[in-house]
Amino acid sequence: MNLLSLLSLFLLIPTILSTNVNGTLRKTKYNETLAEMLLHLSSAAYGQKRDDCVQNTFPLTEGRFLYSATTEECDIIDSTCESFIVTSKNVKDAIIIFRGTKKKTQLLLEGWASYREGTGFNGMGKVNRYFLDALNSLWKPISEFLKDPQYKNHSLIFTGHSLGGALASLAAAQTVKIGHRSSSQVRLYTFGQPRSGSYQFSRNYDALGIESYRIVYGADIVPHQPPCKKDKRIPANEDGARACFAGVHDENYHHGTEIWYPQNMTRGSLFIECLGTPKNEDFNCSNMLTFTMENKEHYFWDHRHYFDVSLSNFGKSGCTNRTKKALPKKSKWSKVINAISDLLN
Repeated sequence: MNLLSLLSLFLLIPTILSTNVNGTLRKTKYNETLAEMLLHLSSAAYGQKRDDCVQNTFPLTEGRFLYSATTEECDIIDSTCESFIVTSKNVKDAIIIFRGTKKKTQLLLEGWASYREGTGFNGMGKVNRYFLDALNSLWKPISEFLKDPQYKNHSLIFTGHSLGGALASLAAAQTVKIGHRSSSQVRLYTFGQPRSGSYQFSRNYDALGIESYRIVYGADIVPHQPPCKKDKRIPANEDGARACFAGVHDENYHHGTEIWYPQNMTRGSLFIECLGTPKNEDFNCSNMLTFTMENKEHYFWDHRHYFDVSLSNFGKSGCTNRTKKALPKKSKWSKVINAISDLLN
């Protein structure tokens, strides 16, 4: 790593420290304790012990319970998509969780859809066709819950990992757009979420005013898919990465604020609130990375491990088994992590 790269990392240190040393200096309302609990529920979506996970995550005094769970076929090869709702009569909120991709064939279909033209979404712009079809397959029981008089005053948190994060983001937007809740009653926390829609959708999503965080760990590659259009007016960094172009209505673009954990994700780890330019695609955060085939195992390891657990294993155990899979071989990205650590110590 050359001097220019080290200088760039050094300039980021005040931002990193401001998010962790003193909570009053943070610029967003991101809540790490809440994020970890939501990651537990996002993990539970991969297994069948969801009740156990709820009980192992939240204080019993909150009285949280599984309100409903839905599994539906959601594509032409009969892949399934899943969601479930956790709520409480003691705490006036509800959490709506979507499961991520489960099979490679489903992943291939998602990838194929991402390179097709998007489809219109509630007058907000174009979104990924696969994601919208999947949401539509799960929407009826969610809509019924949102209309239930017992819970009409409950605020909502939408969450999910990977594909689940994309569905959660569309669900949050639709809930506010069609008037089930006001934006002040809705929050969104996603993990390793791919780009869900176009630049126009991103702008209209932000205009709704939903408190939204996209948590990204290390070199997780999925948040960088499908690729955004690159801005060739801005010089590439030393590794060849370019910033996303903010301004082409139909090009893939993120919405919501990225929260990037560049080192690790044990509780209290350093994270960056990515509020730089371009908006929602801050080039000083994970977009500064380049991705190569030789390091793909590392990228997908990061995608499957958030808050120091292997999501699938953790969820299937009822949120008790914190055993992680072995780390892949050190990659080029590990040198960046080490450089950050050296500068902070």
